[in-house]
Amino acid sequence: MTEAEIIEKYTRVVKTTLGLWVQAMVIKEPLTDSPEITWKGVGRMLPVRALPENVELARQSALKDRRFFKICPQCQEARPPSLIHNGSSCVDCLGVPSNLQQQ
Repeated sequence: MTEAEIIEKYTRVVKTTLGLWVQAMVIKEPLTDSPEITWKGVGRMLPVRALPENVELARQSALKDRRFFKICPQCQEARPPSLIHNGSSCVDCLGVPSNLQQQ
């Protein structure tokens, strides 16, 4: 998966009246039939009129936030920590299907 695909899948930008909020997906029990997905704010809120490049930079920097992402030792790609099984491989490397639906 490319970095752009990871960003698209596991982060989002929410527009509020106060600004743009970059959020990261937090997954509880990812291997169940209905994993619980919540979104948590990452970093500072961006101004409502932030340039698209600045929004993209904020989403990229979210991948470096260890609270929300860890690097899979096998594929070296960022994933939410709950998707890295026993700290050794992510569910994608293990070929385990996940039922993640963005909400």
